[in-house]
Amino acid sequence: MAPQSPAGPKPPPPTVRYGSPPPRPPETAPDPSRSAQVRPPARRRVSSRRPIPPLIFLVILAVAALFVWYKVLQSDQARPSSDADACPAPPTVTALDPATIRLRIYNASEIPGLAAQATAEFVGRGFAVTETDNDRTGRDVMAVGELRYGARGAEKAAFVALFVPGITLVRDTRSDDLIDIALGPDYVALAAPEAVVVAIATPVAPTNLACSTGDPSETVNPDPPATP
Repeated sequence: MAPQSPAGPKPPPPTVRYGSPPPRPPETAPDPSRSAQVRPPARRRVSSRRPIPPLIFLVILAVAALFVWYKVLQSDQARPSSDADACPAPPTVTALDPATIRLRIYNASEIPGLAAQATAEFVGRGFAVTETDNDRTGRDVMAVGELRYGARGAEKAAFVALFVPGITLVRDTRSDDLIDIALGPDYVALAAPEAVVVAIATPVAPTNLACSTGDPSETVNPDPPATP
């Protein structure tokens, strides 16, 4: 048998003392810089397409306008000067001496003897008729006829037109002051001398102006073929 321990009084249990809890530290206001995190500003999304600045747009418009004007001026310069002179302003009517005006009378109609009749009438009024023949230009002369002239004979043409009311003035590029009269099917006779006097006293610029090609070969009779 195991030896028994000697009996004795048992020690008292340890005394546990409950004291007041340690004081809590004073509460402080939360730091906003720590409680809330600061978000960085949002970055704007940059589009890969850049709009055309207004200045570049205006420059493009200016270049286009200059190009159009250049084409217009180029076309005007390329046009022959004869086309610009084909329909000039009506010549000024001035009283002239018929003896200083040279005429060529042509018959552009199917009426025989019309040029000879007009030649006698013009000579009787004091004009100098240098040639009388049929019209060989091949032009289709209508109404009373055509009075063909150049720049040097503009005033003379306006004066002669007073004797043939209704005749159409056709200006070409001839270099002299010679005037051609191609009579059409409606020609009857020259105006009465009294009517011509009144017309000279109150001159009115001719209104029957036609455009020619500017080429004298189309409004001037070619030279007659040489006879053997």
